[in-house]
Amino acid sequence: IVPKNPPITPKTFVRGNTNGDGTLDLSDAVFTLGHLFLGNPAQVPCEDALDANDDGNLDVSDAVYSLLSLFTDGTPPPEPYPNCGVDPTGD
Repeated sequence: IVPKNPPITPKTFVRGNTNGDGTLDLSDAVFTLGHLFLGNPAQVPCEDALDANDDGNLDVSDAVYSLLSLFTDGTPPPEPYPNCGVDPTGD
């Protein structure tokens, strides 16, 4: 038996976790650069996740922000906008 209207699971994301693997790491910066310069992937599940520095633009500064956050103990990505779902982290 399959319900006619299955429950909708709210989307969740973490700003900066661009590849959706649940961790903020080097692969997220690589994913951002691949999206920006190679167009791969062409569509992303949530553009807010790619906007790591929360400036409203998707550009190379988002990848740089992610790298600085990881390797220089910089500020972690800010809390997300609500339009892609709730941020599952406690930050």
